[in-house]
Order: sequence, then structure tokens, then C-alpha cells
Amino acid sequence: MASLVPLPPFAPASESWDSYLARFDCYLQANELTEVSQERKRGLFLSLCGPEVFETARALVAPEAVQATPWDTIQEKLRNHYAPKPSKIAARHAFYHRNQAEGESINNYTTALRQAAMHCEFRDLDDALMDRIVCGVRDIHLQRRLLAKPDLTLQKAIEEAMASEAAERSAQEIRKSSSPRFAREPVPVHHEEASSEEASSSEDDDMHQTKRERRKFQQKSKGQPECAGCGGNHSRAKCRFRDAICRKCSRRGHIAKVCRSAPSDTPPSSTRKSKSSLQSAKESCFALTNCRCPSGTTIGQTDSPTRRKLNVTVLIEGAPCDMEIDTGSALSIVSWSTIKRLVPRVSKRQLDSHRVHLRDYQGNDIPVVGVGRFRIAFKDFSGLLRLVVVEGQRPSLLGLDWFDALGLEVTGINCISNAETEGLVKDFAEVFDGTLGQYTGTPISFSLDPQVAPIKLKPRRVPFALKAKVDEQLDKLIAQGVLEPVDHAKWETPIVTPVKPDGSVRICADYKCTINKALQQHAYPVPVVQHLLHSLGEGKVFAKLDLAQAYQQLPVDDATAEAQTIVTHRGAFRCRRLQFGVSVAPGIFQSLMERLLQGLPGVVPYFDDVLVSADSHQQLFERLRAVLTRFQEAGLKVKREKCQIAVPQVEFLGYLIDASGLHPTTSKIRAIQQAPTPKNKTELQAFLGLLNFYNMFLPHKATVAEPLHRLLSTKTPWAWGHRETAAFNAVKALLSSDSVLVQYSESRPLVLACDASPFGIGAVLSHRFPDGREAPLAYFSRTLSPTERNYSQLDKEALALVAGVKRFHEYLYGRTFDLITDHKPLLGLLAGDRPTPPVLSPRMLRWTVFLAAYHYRLIHRPGKSMGHADALSRCPLPAFVEDPAPASSLLLIEDLPAAPVSAATVASASAQDRTISRVLNWVWREWPQGPFASEFQPFATRQHELSAHRGCLLWGDRVVIPQGLRQRVLEALHVGHPGIVKMKALARCYVWWPNMDDAITAWVSACQACQESRPAPPAAKGHTWETPKTPWSRVHIDLAGPFHGRTFMVVVDAYSKWLEVALMPSTTTEAVIRVLRGLFATHGCPDVLVSDNR
Repeated sequence: MASLVPLPPFAPASESWDSYLARFDCYLQANELTEVSQERKRGLFLSLCGPEVFETARALVAPEAVQATPWDTIQEKLRNHYAPKPSKIAARHAFYHRNQAEGESINNYTTALRQAAMHCEFRDLDDALMDRIVCGVRDIHLQRRLLAKPDLTLQKAIEEAMASEAAERSAQEIRKSSSPRFAREPVPVHHEEASSEEASSSEDDDMHQTKRERRKFQQKSKGQPECAGCGGNHSRAKCRFRDAICRKCSRRGHIAKVCRSAPSDTPPSSTRKSKSSLQSAKESCFALTNCRCPSGTTIGQTDSPTRRKLNVTVLIEGAPCDMEIDTGSALSIVSWSTIKRLVPRVSKRQLDSHRVHLRDYQGNDIPVVGVGRFRIAFKDFSGLLRLVVVEGQRPSLLGLDWFDALGLEVTGINCISNAETEGLVKDFAEVFDGTLGQYTGTPISFSLDPQVAPIKLKPRRVPFALKAKVDEQLDKLIAQGVLEPVDHAKWETPIVTPVKPDGSVRICADYKCTINKALQQHAYPVPVVQHLLHSLGEGKVFAKLDLAQAYQQLPVDDATAEAQTIVTHRGAFRCRRLQFGVSVAPGIFQSLMERLLQGLPGVVPYFDDVLVSADSHQQLFERLRAVLTRFQEAGLKVKREKCQIAVPQVEFLGYLIDASGLHPTTSKIRAIQQAPTPKNKTELQAFLGLLNFYNMFLPHKATVAEPLHRLLSTKTPWAWGHRETAAFNAVKALLSSDSVLVQYSESRPLVLACDASPFGIGAVLSHRFPDGREAPLAYFSRTLSPTERNYSQLDKEALALVAGVKRFHEYLYGRTFDLITDHKPLLGLLAGDRPTPPVLSPRMLRWTVFLAAYHYRLIHRPGKSMGHADALSRCPLPAFVEDPAPASSLLLIEDLPAAPVSAATVASASAQDRTISRVLNWVWREWPQGPFASEFQPFATRQHELSAHRGCLLWGDRVVIPQGLRQRVLEALHVGHPGIVKMKALARCYVWWPNMDDAITAWVSACQACQESRPAPPAAKGHTWETPKTPWSRVHIDLAGPFHGRTFMVVVDAYSKWLEVALMPSTTTEAVIRVLRGLFATHGCPDVLVSDNR
């Protein structure tokens, strides 16, 4: 056997274990040793495997001797050691993430996919390979063609890809041979990672780096191949690092030495204004190839989670200009200051007028000076090119319109596919199924104050028209396991039934009247938002998960379920899940979420939202899988349509979080930036009221706003000119700067001031500092819709409160805050510490239920001290946001069978009625101070319960019938001749007017048919007193007179009929007590004293 060629030993760094075993089998076949005994195969293998594998085999079979261990046992132990079977889920995850690498042929890509699919256990491997090839190819045009084929198969996809690859190579060869302009080498472009502050490296480093890169390009031009996987002088197919994992980017196919996606050594600064040191990023050179110019004129639009800057130096009219290559910009632009420095002789008159509208990546408009044609020189190119000149200090951008002329092209534009997201949703289908989850841990238990006695309230009456809908909703909750019928409970809370826009109802409980009074405050603190955001780390890609019906996924114990019992017209129902409106629910839910997700890096839970951040897509999906695994084990579920996965930036608690750090959202100060120009002194005074409230935050305020203050003088006529416009814009710029808004802090009290005007609503969220001053945190304003402008002033002020709370939900939910209003009647309707009034309009009832989920103190503050909110309401944004708690458009009277009147009829008659028309006017505008005439007195006592809808006056949910329609309504109510009690009960469900009960009584009494069939009332039985057994046991007293101007008190003993008469100076309580005290002193105290006066 001397002719045997030795088998090279196993090298784990360059070969897999399965590959080595296959080579060993080939070695046995080549030397005709396949039929030898197992002992000889064992000896051959241990002799050829190398010392490292031999020692490993000895350790694995110890204490037995390796030369005595069966060959099959040695194979199994070494395979488990060197090639353990990977997880099917992990293998599929790697398969779905395998994209075609740069310079990788379609054949090599297909082979790599087959290797990656070895442990995936696909049912149909061809379909999986076809899907991955279509989704993972680098050529976007090829991908579109493949997606357009209806009957695509794996073989057709490979053939199409190979044909496209061959055509691309042929086209490149043709261009090189036919066009000397495109035959030159790719342009080296300086590349650096972008830091928070612009910094430039030393010229020596740039020069040496450029020389090194030029030597690389020269080597490539001489035909020396350079491997993209390791940098060696061999082809990619022969590289032994094809399956290696990079230590820097964790991707397969190359090593760290040639990695092009190495992260920066220094994280970006989180503060925009503070200067940071130069970021020590590794520099490299790239060749720009294959980029087409997109349509549009948007500057700087990008979806990449990391931003890089590519800089080149061009000559503009002979002067060097450093320009940033921006593939997201369709135009090349420079600022006016830059072009004036490069070309001093140029003037704005020489520039052509422009017809382009530019915006930056934040959506802000870029003012354009004009467009000119300048002589541009770059490498071999020299000629006139179009250049857009803009105002302000802005970077010079080399856009896509110059690429063809300068010979620049771009490769490597990746398209992020949602295959990863869909795979995630598929793997956790139980969490994303949309049904109500149920927490599998310990049920929630309330700690009630034993000194507070249980409260049982009566059920509230449900209108006849809503009974069927309420029953349907109750049946649904019973089927979900949220409600459980019971006979009675210690605690019983009535429900309220707001109507949704689709006509269905929502079952809510008014817990602030019952168990909230006995619940001890939950000790778990609400987390500090800044600490949560700082715990995220330096993420580049983010995800946000939203739990569906968050609180109702938590079951409660029997005692807590009984405490949450609701009472309805169908009886009592025990609530088996944690309910909204319970004061301790936020703290309980937050503590549970933090315990559940504890220990997961980059994961921040805040009530029903969970924020996840990571440095790469792979790391993000690993963390998401960890979160969803815990949700699945805990029985919790998320709402898929509200989740955001793998996004470069996410809005969380009012902050915009991206790869560079934490930023305020532009929408928070949009109300100030886009405030319309005042049209009169009233609007200007309102705007200056806002300015005066923030006086301490605005430098040079008196100087900047002086023209506006002068315009308010009574001696100055209203004349808005260029000077006032400039001052107004300057003030808005000051007001909108970052220095105006303070940082959100959980340790400082929150104040939300809301106000309404005839055409808008506004709100300002502020922090209150220890010295009593309030600093703004965020702003909100919007215009009223045409329907909302017809609201009463009371409803407008309430709408401002509800819209403000809804707008700042992320700040306010779970915290106690002061809610400020200048409308004092709201204190009796929406105060969080008072029971809900029994009579409310449907709209106000819905808003009351909405606010019940928040902890707030409603405080009245005069309007003159609320200039900041008043200015926002009088300078609203011209945008309409739907009502956060929309009112129902249902008039119950219209649901009556053969309704006697319609809404249009009532509205027309109300407008002609002398009394109701004036009351409607007061409801729409504002009630006068009074006193009121007798005809208006019934309405004045109910002024906070009246509302207007579709021209009809409503008291609660009952229509106020004008005088001309009352007889028609009474006739309809008396159909069938019901009695007085039944007729009143029917009328109270739908209508009302002053003295309606008396009118119904008179109507029934005047009905001849009713009187003829009315039974005679039974005769009352006389009452006889029992004879007392002793004198002065029962004494009867009464007052007689006046007789001749005098009053007497008569006292009679029931046993002896003894009579005592006393002259009374007066009939007051004190005089009667004085006389009785004298009689009781004489005869003693009786057992019973009888009088006809209480």
C-alpha cells in the first residue's frame, strides 16, 4: 500500500466536517478500500485526520481507548462536535437572509443557497430556492422581470439570471471597446462616516489613503485579480473564506480585513449643538457604478438607517469646491455664499428664474435664488453644467443630474424586502392572530382600603333604541370570557354606553364612583422617559410593538373580579379581566411588562408599547424573536397593524429616534411655525399673549417684537406691512427654536392648558418648576370643522380638553396632571374626582368616559392668564383632525315607529319658537349672567346639560319639543291610551319640555275614553289609636288660632282626656319647646308625643 497518496488533515478554518468525511470516503474509493473492515477504516482515519482531530477523538471517547472504540461511535461523536445539527429555525433564518454578494455569479449564489438549505428541511426545496433567488438577486431589473413572470420555476429563474449576467458582461465589453470616455477607470471617491459635527481629517492621511487606493486600482487595471472575500490575488471561486463569518459585520462571505461595513469607532453625538471630536472612521475608496437618476426634486431623501457622506472635489469656474455626492438629490445645488466665494463676479440677476420647489429630508422648504450654468471641470470632463443656487448656509450637493457628464455611477443600492418581517409574523402567528390574549401568569389582585365600605349603585336606564345593541355587546364580552353573569356582588358599578360612529355601543364602567375611591395607590413608579430612551443604546434600526387591548389581556382573581363587577339592565356581570378606568391599572401593567421583558438588551416597554433597537437588521430580528417568544409564553398578543418593524426611525413618547440619536419631532412645534398672519388687532394680541407667556425663553424679544407691540396702540391704525411681516416671522423663528422647549422630565409636574375660540382649539403642555413658573413642553392647535363650529361654547371648551389630552396621550397617560380651562362650568361636568352627572348630552357623556382613563385635576384659570393656549386656538393650523371621541348622530325620537316629528321638523319649529330659539342661541354662544325671565328659568337651571344637534335643542339625549309640536307629540304618546305613569315613562325616553309631566297628567285626565274605563279609587280606611294603659303615656299636641290675634297650644292626654292650653307668644320651635318643657316638668315626660308637624 505504499502507493497510497496521503490525505491532507482536517482544517476546521477552511473546510466543513461533512466535506472532510466526504473526501475520506473518496480516498477510500480511490484506493479500493471501501470493502475493508471497520477496524481498518478506523485506523486509516485516525492516522490521516491530523493531531488536532486525533486528540479531540481521544477526549470525546474517554475513558475508553480511541483505538478500541467502534468506528461508528467515533464518527457520531466527531460529527456532533465539529458539525452539530443546527436549529431548523436558525437555518431558515440564515437562508432567508442570504442575498447575492457583490461580484458573486448566479451559479455561485445558487450553490451557496443550496448549502444554506441543507438543514432547513423545506418541503419543496425548488420553491424555496426560487423564492430566495428572486428576492436576493442584486440586479433590480432582473428582479422585476422575474416577478412579472406568472409561471416562474426554479430552472427558468436560473436561466433568466444567467442570461442577464452574460448580457451585462457583453454590454460592458462593448462599451469599453466603443467609447473611450467610459473606458477610463472608475473614479475614486473619498468616503467617510458622517459624524454629528462636520470634521475633516488631515491632508496627509487623505493623501496616503488615496495613494493606497490608487495602487489597488492600478493593480486591477493590470489584470491582477483581487478576491473580494480576503483581498488575495486569486478568483473569488477559489477563496477558502467563502463561508467565513466576518467579525465586524457578522455577515458570511468575507473576513474583517476587507469588510466595507465596519462601524465607526466613535458614536455620534446625541446633542446637535455641542461640538464633538473627529470621528475616527476608517476611510476607503469606492467606485461609483450603475445608478440611474430618479424622478422628482426632493433633496436628501433616504431610507438607509445609516448615513454616509461621499465627497469629491470639482472645479467651478476654475475654483475648487468640495461637494457631497447625494444620490437622493435629482439636482446639484450650492448655497449663494459658496458660489459668491467661488465666483465673486456673479450676481443674482445673472441667474435664471427657477421653477423647482425643493425640500430637505425633514420636509422643510429650501428657498431657491436661481439657476445658472457654470463651467465645471472634473477629471477628463470640462463643460457647462446646470447648477441650482439656494439661500442659507447649506452643504454643496452633487446630484444625479451631473453623474452622466462626470462619468459617475453607483452600485450597491439595496432594496429592503419584507420577507424577514413576513417570516417573523409567520413564525409567531399565534402572537399576531388578532384575537384577545390571556396572560398565563398570576392573576391580578387589588388591594382595597378596608375602611371604605363597598359601594353598590343602581343600574342606569338604557334607552329603548339602544337595548339591542347593548345586549349584543354584552353577549360578545361574555363569549370572550371578559364578563361573567352573577346574581349580585359587594361592589356594583353602573355602565355608560357611548355610541360609536358605526352605530354600535361601547360598554364602559364609571369606576371613579366606586372602587377607585378604595384602591390604594400602586407603589410601582412610572418609569422616567429619559432613562428609558437612554437605555436603548446606539441603535440604527428600530421596531415598535403595540399590545392589543392591553389591560384586558390580564386576568384577575375572584375578589378583584367581584370588585370590578358592573351592573346593567340585564343584571350584574363579574369582570374577569383588568378593566380600563381602574386607577391602579397603569402601574400594574407597566410593572408586569418590565418584569416580563427584563434582561433583554435594547428593549424598552412603556405600558402597551414596546420599543426595540439594534445595530443591524439581523440583531433586530433576534431581539424581536426574543420579545415575541416571551409574549408567546406569557399568552400576550400584539396588534399587527399598529406595529412598526425594521424602520430607520421611530416616534416614541414624542421623540424621534434614529441612528444619530434623539431629536424632537417637528410636529410638536408645527402649530407655532405655521401660525397664520394676524388679520386684526385681536388676533395679534392673542399671538403676543403667547409670546409674553414665554418671555424668559426668548432672547431679544422686546427688540424683535417691537413693531408688533406698536401696532397694538390705540392711536395706530391697523396697517400690516413688510416690517410687521419680518418681525412676525422672526418671532415665530424664536418661538420655534429648540431653546424654547424644555426637556421632558417625569419628576416635574405636568400642566395641560386648553382653550377654544369660535374657529379653533389649542393646547399647551408645560412643566411646572419649583419656583412656580411654567415652561412649555409641546404645542397643539387645529381648526374646527364646520360641524364643530356649531357646538355650544361648553362643548367647544370640552372638545379642547379632550383633543389636548388625546394629542398628548403619550405624556399624560398613567400620570397625575393639572388640566387647565378658562370655562368654569366644566368643573361640574368633567372633574375627575366627581361622579358623572346623570343627565349629559351623548357627546359629553362620551368625552367623560374617555377622560376617565386619566388621572387629572381640573382647574379653572381666568382667560387673561391663558394667553398661550388662547393664541394657539385663535391661530390654529388649517388642518382638521377627527374628533378623538366622536359623537353619535343618533336622535332617539327618530327611532320611534311612525315618529310624530323628524329632526328637520323640530329644527324648523325651534327656530320659530320665541323661547327655544333664544335658548339655542345661548347654547351656541354663551349663556348670559341673568337673572332670567320665568319662561327661561327651566332652561337656565339645566344650562350645563343642554346641547344642540342638527338645529335641535337637546336635554341629555332627549329632544326639547317646541310649543307648536307638543300637541302632536302628546297624541302620538297617547296612542293605545296608556295611563299617566306609562305615558310619562315613554315620554322621558325621548322628549322633554317645561312642565311636561303636568301636560301629560292633564291630557290623560281630559281623555274621555280613559276616564270612562278608569276604576273608582278605593275608600281609605280610618285609623284608630289604641287606648293607652296609664295617664300621660301618649300626649297629642297642636296649635290653634289665630283667635282674636292670638295663638294657643292645645295639649291633650289620650288616657284621661286632660286638657292643657297655653298662650303662645309665637309659633317658633323655641317657643314650643319652652312650653313643653314646663308641662313635662309638671306632669313628667310622656312615652309618645303625637303631632301633625315634623
